[in-house]
Amino acid sequence: MVLKALISLTRKKTLEEYRHYMMTVSLSFLFVAALCLLISFFIKTNDFAAGLLLGGGVAGLVVATYYLTLTRQPNRLKAAYIAAYDERNQFILRVTAISTLIFLFLENFMLIILYAFMGVVLTYPIVLLIWLYSLFLGFVFFKLIFTRIL
Repeated sequence: MVLKALISLTRKKTLEEYRHYMMTVSLSFLFVAALCLLISFFIKTNDFAAGLLLGGGVAGLVVATYYLTLTRQPNRLKAAYIAAYDERNQFILRVTAISTLIFLFLENFMLIILYAFMGVVLTYPIVLLIWLYSLFLGFVFFKLIFTRIL
């Protein structure tokens, strides 16, 4: 069953299937964003966690609104559909993902070296923030570079 789901995810979708997929993604983002916003207002003990959830909720609402708008405008939906299945864009996305993964491995290696040889001890939230920002900014940086090069 999982194999069938994976095969159906990798095949090229029709425009209507793509619109349905984008609608599902937008509603998922909307649900998770609303959940993050609600939880952020009930967390009283940790301001950091509340702020992180509030920021994630607002960002999720922005993404959900963008995708909902995209599904309602046929011209923009068709442009996004063509861009999603363009071979060049798929190659750039694949190379960007691999480069980001390599970057994160090197970053983890450097954090281990800092701890082993220099005694730098980072708290768990700091390590998570380093990973989060490295993942996001690394992906954006590599995507910009590979879009210009390839």
